Amino acid sequence: MKEHVQLDGLLFTNDTQVLSVMNQILESFAIDTEVCGELDSALDAVTHRRLDAVIVDWDGGFDPTRIVRATRKSSPNSNSTIVAMVNGHSETHALLVGANFMIHKPTDIDHARRCMRAAYGTMLQNRRRAARVPVDIAVVARVAEVGEIHARISDLSVGGLALYCSQPLQINREVLTQFSLPGTTGVIHATGKVVNANATGRAGVRFSFVPEDDRNLLENWLAVELAKLEKAEMPTGDGENEGK
Repeated sequence: MKEHVQLDGLLFTNDTQVLSVMNQILESFAIDTEVCGELDSALDAVTHRRLDAVIVDWDGGFDPTRIVRATRKSSPNSNSTIVAMVNGHSETHALLVGANFMIHKPTDIDHARRCMRAAYGTMLQNRRRAARVPVDIAVVARVAEVGEIHARISDLSVGGLALYCSQPLQINREVLTQFSLPGTTGVIHATGKVVNANATGRAGVRFSFVPEDDRNLLENWLAVELAKLEKAEMPTGDGENEGK
């Protein structure tokens, strides 16, 4: 059974022609997309939900810059891919505000599909950088003011890891870890700080320093693990008759 990379998006528009075209394209790329027609609901989504793509109709009778700026300021979406749907007069403005890609209106389905195919590659790259891979790795961690503790790493990313410890940890405590990557002989040495924790002993650690060779090893390992999920799953986005 194949596993799929789940991408999530937001489409902000009230234009029925845009909806008709983009619904077809987003479905072909398997991007689970919420359609918003009201500013408040869109602002709430980009602020609190993790989104891979934010697609903004620049001519929808509202201030689109608020959506883009709110996206860039939000912790979960500061690096999300933003696609602006523009006319000739709004193209420069959209780029200056922070859009990554543009689809020109009136929306032609073939043009929109080509733009979304390019944007899709960026979405996957961003997801790969942020993605956490589930693992089960035994580790002895050295925690500031606590000493050595036995723990297990439950997920791992380029930027940090999640620990299950025998005792609760305090936020901002420095943690030194040394662990082996599953299926390899590689050992990662990392220093980080506890950024979240609960009473059950689960703690999130954000890396503050990883030696360059170790970071390269970790990034390569993560790329292989994530590629297993993405293998053969990148959609072409092609219509039924495209290329015929």
